[in-house]
Amino acid sequence: MFDDFCDAEHPEHYLGTGLRSEEEAVLLRELDRALTVAEDQAPGDSDAEILGVEGWGDVVAVAGRPAQVMVANDLGEILALHEARGAAEA
Repeated sequence: MFDDFCDAEHPEHYLGTGLRSEEEAVLLRELDRALTVAEDQAPGDSDAEILGVEGWGDVVAVAGRPAQVMVANDLGEILALHEARGAAEA
């Protein structure tokens, strides 16, 4: 996600383009920190090694929160657009 989506060390640069809120930026920074810890624990640079370190469980746990917030924010935006369209047609 970070490679394709945004720089997780500086996610605030993506507010308004890929991120909807400051909360999303904060949560992505937290995820970046957890991922950095896991990468530092891995003896090498392979995905398999990173997935096997003790810190990977923290990455998974931390990743759930930004995913939840981002989906909720996206759904909220879709609902607002839908309601605006309905009001305009009325």
